[in-house]
Amino acid sequence: MQLVAGSQVGYYAQRLHQDTIFGSTGDFITSPELSQMFGEIIALWCLNELTNTDHRDDWQLLELGPGTGKLMNDLLRVFHRFKESRMSIHLVEISDALIDEQEKLLCGKISNAINDQPWIRTNKTIHGFNIYWYKSLDDVPEKFTVFVANEFLDALPIHQFKRDSKDIWHEVYVNLNEENRLCFMLSKSENLHTKGLIPEYIRNDTNIDEWEVCPQAGLLITQVCERILCDGGFGLFVDYGHDGSRKSLSLRAYKKMNQVNPLSEPGNCDITSDVNFGYLKSLIQDRALVFGPVEQRHFLDELGISLRMKHLLHHCKTTEERDSLTNAFKMLMSSDSGMGSAFKVISIFPQTLKTIIDKRGGAPPGFFSVNKR
Repeated sequence: MQLVAGSQVGYYAQRLHQDTIFGSTGDFITSPELSQMFGEIIALWCLNELTNTDHRDDWQLLELGPGTGKLMNDLLRVFHRFKESRMSIHLVEISDALIDEQEKLLCGKISNAINDQPWIRTNKTIHGFNIYWYKSLDDVPEKFTVFVANEFLDALPIHQFKRDSKDIWHEVYVNLNEENRLCFMLSKSENLHTKGLIPEYIRNDTNIDEWEVCPQAGLLITQVCERILCDGGFGLFVDYGHDGSRKSLSLRAYKKMNQVNPLSEPGNCDITSDVNFGYLKSLIQDRALVFGPVEQRHFLDELGISLRMKHLLHHCKTTEERDSLTNAFKMLMSSDSGMGSAFKVISIFPQTLKTIIDKRGGAPPGFFSVNKR
């Protein structure tokens, strides 16, 4: 996954046109591509939580893996309408091709690359916000930050493990078969990864014979947590995944919206896995407030997406516009389509806000349904 998707010559880096990856003509479609409502709801959530922190100085809005830039574009439109002027925009993106697409959408033109600064590009958005691009979160300035990520964690590389009948764990490898084709195989016995990455609670649960983990996602969540604790801020992550209860492997690939063998066309299809939010939550919940995971449909519903839907429908001028908006709403919210229930949302806050959040009902908006269960 690191080589075929996350490297400088991988899936995202080599594609020159975003419509070959994202959207109805690409390999997969994301919520921001479906409807502006998704980004608008997240923007309002961020503004509401920012107000409740009582932070009055300059702050950073940081998106991890911004894709086409559509989500950030929707966020900035809302921030501009609410006259938020204290923020700067920071995007972490490994693909130069996608940075071009993001900059054209958000700024209207492409700037020159920069070599002598932590950021690799900087510009001003159409709405007048200062914006910066980085290859790594490590390069982003340390100050009060609102973190946002949609369908980012699922693309990070995972390790997979299987337990045999003798209670020995084996790692799943990628190898070449006798025909010189890529294939999966198991390690002969336990190795450094089985010993170091599989928690005791997984080993002790005899009902689990398959397990996967994403160390990079764990590292990133820990980094975000530490920044929030040290510099202030909060984070929102949306991705398809589970609460830690999944007992099977989830690695898969998509090409033109169809699921394909992950080893069939490495580098030419979207390769992904379910995010183990339960595992990520366990890494930071001793020092941060973590809410969720909650299903995307519950999160959006609590935040009033139905009201926004009615307003937009009222302003549709054609039957085609109404049908397109209605279909997008159904995909975002329906458990039948997969997105409404398959996508989960978590948020991260510093422990210092516990008293305030408790007085607000024990959870931020969008997470009340989980908090009450």
